[in-house]
Amino acid sequence: MTRIVDIPSSRVSNFFRFQRDPLGFLVDAFPLGDVVSLRTSSFQPTYIINSPDFVQEILVLQEDKLRKGRSAGVLRRTIGDGLLTAEREAHRHQKRYLTPAFYKERINRYAEVVIEETERLADSLTDGAPVPIHDVMMQLTLGIIARTMFHTELARDKAALADAVDVTIRHTASTIFSPVILPFGWPTPGNLAHRRAIRTLEGMVYGAIGAARRNPGAYADSLLGLLLDTTDEDGRPIADTEIRDQMMTMLLAGHETTANALVWAWYSLERTPDAAGKLRRELDAVRMRERRDGERRTGSDLYRELTYARHVIQETLRLYPPAWAILRESASGLDMLGDRFPERSSFLISPYAIHRSKAVFGDAEAFRPGRFEDGAAGWARFAYFPFGGGTRGCIGSQFALMEAVLILGTLAERFDFVSVPGQGDAVPEPLVSLRIKGGRMMIPRRRTAGGSVSRAAAASAPAEEAADESSPE
Repeated sequence: MTRIVDIPSSRVSNFFRFQRDPLGFLVDAFPLGDVVSLRTSSFQPTYIINSPDFVQEILVLQEDKLRKGRSAGVLRRTIGDGLLTAEREAHRHQKRYLTPAFYKERINRYAEVVIEETERLADSLTDGAPVPIHDVMMQLTLGIIARTMFHTELARDKAALADAVDVTIRHTASTIFSPVILPFGWPTPGNLAHRRAIRTLEGMVYGAIGAARRNPGAYADSLLGLLLDTTDEDGRPIADTEIRDQMMTMLLAGHETTANALVWAWYSLERTPDAAGKLRRELDAVRMRERRDGERRTGSDLYRELTYARHVIQETLRLYPPAWAILRESASGLDMLGDRFPERSSFLISPYAIHRSKAVFGDAEAFRPGRFEDGAAGWARFAYFPFGGGTRGCIGSQFALMEAVLILGTLAERFDFVSVPGQGDAVPEPLVSLRIKGGRMMIPRRRTAGGSVSRAAAASAPAEEAADESSPE
C-alpha cells in the first residue's frame, strides 16, 4: 500500500502559499502523511518528506542515488565547489581531507578560542544598553571561525564581513526558491550587491592564504594550514581556488548558523524563566566547584560540565533548526519503502516541521530542554536531525555544538538578555538558515544574584577563600 498522498490544494495555491509562508506551508503539510505529493508536473514531481524512515532512505541508505541539485547550483555562485556544493566523488574526496580539522584534539583547542572571544565580547557589553543581538552574535561567531579555521584576527573588519555574509545569504535564499533563476552575470541590483559582497569576503580569504604561504608554521594548527599541506592523488598541492572555496564554505556555513541558533536560545530563555533559572544554577555550581578546586577549567572540561546548557542548545535546534529545509533530487527512478518515485523527482525535507511532531515530542511547541535529559531515548533516528545525516551531514556538528554551549554559558554567567519592549513575538525568517525576522534588540542585564563570578575572578581567587565560600556537598 502506497504511503504517498496528494496534497488537497491546487498547484497554484501551493506555489503562492509556499512563497508567502514556507514554514507554515510545511508545518501544515506534516499531518497529511509520510510523503506528500505536491502534484507538480510529471517532468519534475515534487514531494514533501515527513517520515523519519523516508528521511533515512534519502539521506543515508540511498544517498548515492540523489544529489543536491538546484540548491547546490545557487550556493555555488558564492562558495564555488566547496564541501557544501560538491557532489558524489568530489564530495567524498573533500570530506576526507577536511575531516582532520574536526578531530577531538583540535576541537578541544578551539574551545579556548571560543571562550577568549566570548569573554572579550562580554567585556564590551554595557549593562542596560540595548544591542542588535543578531549582529552581535554574527560578529562573535565570525571572529571565532576566523581564528579557529584560518588563524586570522579580524579586528575592525568584522562588521564589514558580517554585512557581506548577510547580503550573500539573503540573495542566495531569494534565488533558491525563485521560480526563475536569472544568470548571475546579469547586472540586476541583487546580483551586483551579491558580487560586491563576495569580493569583500574574498579579500579576507585570499589575504589569509597569502599570509599562510609566507609563514606556514604559524598556521599549522588551523584548517588553512591543513589545506596548504594537502595534496591530490598525484601529489600536487590544492590550488588556491579550491582553498578559497573551502574557506568561503566554512565562513558562510560555519558561523551564521551558530549565530542564529544563539539568538533563538536567548529569546527562548527569556520566554521560559524556569529554563533560564536552571541554566543559571548550573553555571553557578560549576563556578563554585572551580573556585573550591582552585584551578581553572579548560574549555573542553567546562563543556563537559555544562550538561543543561547543552540541552538548551539541543532544544533550540529542535524548535529552530538553522537548516530548516533539505533538498534532494534524483536523476533516475527510485524505489523507497515499497513506493516508486519517477526520474527527476525532487524531495523537500523539513527538520523544522518534523521536529514539531506531537507523536514524538508531545508538547512539541514548548521550549523544554529537559526532554533531552534522557538522551532522546525512544526517538526514531531521524525524528531529530538538526545537522542533517549521512555523509552529507554537517562535518562540523561537534564543533558547532561545543561553540554554542560555551558561548551560551560564558555570556549567561554574566548577563541575562531581555528584549526591548514593543517588538512582539519573534517571527522565524527562513533564509539559507533560520533567523528572527527583522532581528531582535535585546538588553544585557548584568547578573547580581546567585554569587556568580567571572572566569578570571574564579581562576584568581585564593584557594582558602574559595573554600570558605563554597557549600559542603
